[in-house]
Amino acid sequence: MSEIMTEGKKAKLIDETVYNDPYVVKSNCLYEMVQVKDQVVPMKLADFVPTLISEITRDDGTEQKKMFKVGAVHKSGIKLSEQIVSADEMQNMKWLLNRWGALGAAQPKQNVLSKICHAIMLTKGEVKFETMYLQTGWKKINGEYVFLMPTQNSPFTVELQGKLKNYSFTEKGSQEDLIYLSAMLENSFAPQCVMLPLLAVTFLCPLNHFLKSAGCEPKFVTALIGKTGSRKSTLAALFLSFFGKFSASDLPMSFHDTANSILSNIYYLKDVLTCIDDFHPSGMFHEQEMKSIAQNISRYYGDRIGRARLNSKAELQSSKPPTGNAIITAEYTPEISVSGSARYFNIELNENDVQLDDLSEYQQLANDGVLCGIMQSYIEWIKNVYLDDESAFVKTLEDVFLKYRKFYLDRLCANRIKFHNRTPDMLAHLKIGFAFLLVFLKSKNQINKSELDKFEKVFDEIVLKAVSANAEIIELENPTTRFCEKLKSLLDSGRCYVETKGLDSTPRQRNCIGLQDDEHYYLFADTTHSEVRKLCAEQGEHFSISKNELLRQLRKEGLLLSRTSRNTVSVRDNSNTVVNVAMLNKLKMEERLSGDLYRPTAEVG
Repeated sequence: MSEIMTEGKKAKLIDETVYNDPYVVKSNCLYEMVQVKDQVVPMKLADFVPTLISEITRDDGTEQKKMFKVGAVHKSGIKLSEQIVSADEMQNMKWLLNRWGALGAAQPKQNVLSKICHAIMLTKGEVKFETMYLQTGWKKINGEYVFLMPTQNSPFTVELQGKLKNYSFTEKGSQEDLIYLSAMLENSFAPQCVMLPLLAVTFLCPLNHFLKSAGCEPKFVTALIGKTGSRKSTLAALFLSFFGKFSASDLPMSFHDTANSILSNIYYLKDVLTCIDDFHPSGMFHEQEMKSIAQNISRYYGDRIGRARLNSKAELQSSKPPTGNAIITAEYTPEISVSGSARYFNIELNENDVQLDDLSEYQQLANDGVLCGIMQSYIEWIKNVYLDDESAFVKTLEDVFLKYRKFYLDRLCANRIKFHNRTPDMLAHLKIGFAFLLVFLKSKNQINKSELDKFEKVFDEIVLKAVSANAEIIELENPTTRFCEKLKSLLDSGRCYVETKGLDSTPRQRNCIGLQDDEHYYLFADTTHSEVRKLCAEQGEHFSISKNELLRQLRKEGLLLSRTSRNTVSVRDNSNTVVNVAMLNKLKMEERLSGDLYRPTAEVG
């Protein structure tokens, strides 16, 4: 046995037979026993003794990769730092010099590095086999559902990187703590129109896994809209604290991050709530960059897709879509496409909505771990009540989703509220989260049946009102609506004009963009499209749709008329010259600008 000294203290004794054959330890160095003619002789491989401490399986929910924890003692007695090494790194062993420097140098002989790797793999003794989970949320392990989250004294190791490390559970909440949750249903530190939708999306998160199994995974993003100083980031951080400890200054992601980094992070946050903070553009370029990220976020969550990626061998890797739910905070609603805006549920936060004294009390509860303790109790309740029969639970969620979806579809149509086809689905998901929260509180004797019915009714009124307000935003984001709006502005201001069709010919001015009669505009498409883009740029807006795509959409929505497959028609102008023009219906344009075009319909796919 060899006694190794480290920093004046005795290190553990190294057994000279720490390896299986053909490797041994001699004079605190690694040797291989090699057959040379008729005898077996030791051949030195390294001036240190490396050993395998544990084999780690890193499970990210899609792939499993092997990692190895390796320790070593140098012949000088210096204990080298333990290293976690990937399987690829173990194959080439170049990490020895990168991690341990000169103390990790091997003998300059052929195949020495591969033999050192082989020796490590043949370490005797107790090698631990561990699984490290890189994704939160529900996972079936050994036939039983477990909600994975970094948790003290948990039998399961969950590791999150960077700012995601603020996600963690401590201790399960007590029955007495639930009074704080039930108090949030009232106008506590913010109005119910803010609190109830935020509670709904928060308590929807642990249901995501099973909603996906039911074929009705949530596909929307919650947007918390408010001016600077309205405490929107602080409020978002408080609701995230149901899954950890957060403050306004350390939210997981922001619009200053890249779209790729956001997509990478949100995959690992399964069945929990996250936040992309601070949509607050400064300058035209910055605005377009942030709008692009907002558009990407709406696509990621709205379609539940990840980006296709290739590895270094040009092999297609598994897609990693979003797996939880998200809040964004913004000073105003991001001006993105119609379908992009339809993926957002907007919550307006006014300057004096948040009561700071009451908020401070809940911030202290969050800091003390009370809120995440409540969430643990809720998750345990789901497991105990529903997961004994997973298939029945999944079927229940499917039935409830369809029920709520039809309910909101009927209400939207009855109240003549304009809505996008995605809206009933979004409201149904929010209602599921809120309904499960209420049933949980009722089962814990925090509210009674009449209170449950009252809160459900208030919730329905709140979300329908929010949809009505959001419909105007979505309609204004329609590029055809924006075109009609800008065209009217150009004509009303006198910046551009149209000639009256059939009048005597006069010299045409440069700002002429077409002709008109009582029923139609006959627009020079290139000129009109160019003038609209110029006006948008001057007003700090972005009008990116091409001329041909604009004409196609105008025709599809009934504003542009043509008798052929082309989107333009040929007419004679006042000088009797044949010109190609886009023929627009004036009445349809007026209806579009008055907001009377998109009437509600029950035909939602």
